[in-house]
Amino acid sequence: METRDLQTFLAVAASGSITKAAEVVGRSQPAVTRTIQDLEAELGFELLHRVGRRVQLSEEGVAFEEEARRLLMSFTELAARAKKIASGKGRILQIVTTSAIGTGLIPTAMAELKNVELPHETHLGQFLPSSVAQEVRSGRAEIGFSSLPLDTPGLDVLRLYSAPDVVALREDDPLAKLDVVPLTAFAGRRLATLLNPLRFQLNIDRALAARDIEVGPVIRTNIAYGALQIVRQTGVAAIIDPLTAYGLSQPGVVIRPIDVTILFHWGVLVAEKRPLRPVAQALMDAVEAVAERSIAGFKKLDPGLAGQLVTDHVSGKNHGTEI
Repeated sequence: METRDLQTFLAVAASGSITKAAEVVGRSQPAVTRTIQDLEAELGFELLHRVGRRVQLSEEGVAFEEEARRLLMSFTELAARAKKIASGKGRILQIVTTSAIGTGLIPTAMAELKNVELPHETHLGQFLPSSVAQEVRSGRAEIGFSSLPLDTPGLDVLRLYSAPDVVALREDDPLAKLDVVPLTAFAGRRLATLLNPLRFQLNIDRALAARDIEVGPVIRTNIAYGALQIVRQTGVAAIIDPLTAYGLSQPGVVIRPIDVTILFHWGVLVAEKRPLRPVAQALMDAVEAVAERSIAGFKKLDPGLAGQLVTDHVSGKNHGTEI
């Protein structure tokens, strides 16, 4: 399997056509078809299905497309890094993070690194938590910031934090007049929240079910910033993570605590037994300082408890109390 094979597959996936992909990569149509067949033989599963004159990815093909893109990106970055090293400009700082941390905390923290010698180039990638762990474990990233719980074999959790989830309301909402919003106020009410049934949303659902609260129609989004925009434009209430809520304030939107504590956990990940460079250490300290002064209910926890969070999340224990 060569990089050219992956480029050919990605061209087919993007265009939905063998003919168009051949034009993009500058190869003949039979050569593209043969490349896909050889890839399928090597991988042991079908990548494509024919639908009329077009092709579409199989379920396995969709999963492989993500891996192929990541692999090609790594090769591209490797070439770029080699050029930087040859020119004497040293290593790149590779940071990976989930969306909430990457938008709610990291930009402010980076702005505070004024007395730190920064590398010539810094890369900041935003991924799902499982991908953050994978990028750090593989060595493609030096440091990761992710929501937890997260299974972390091969990783060290250097910092562990918590803060309660909150509700975002448009300022003309009657609930905005309250200092603390009761969870029961959402009974029968239209609600926006996050699209993740096994992580963030699971804790919300457990808290509602424990009190026999049935909400009205629900709008789910995979990015909390999108939920803030939905609040602003539609007037629905949104239960979101505290990092996004306090880090990305929106005009006309207010943030209020909920009378039931539903904790959001996050932390800092590095590859096991891999020391941090001073610049990465400084970024980690700056992120913590920003969170401590800006997030209501912020607490620093023992990083050794990160594994316990996984067990408690599955069992449903401690989702509403400090550990």
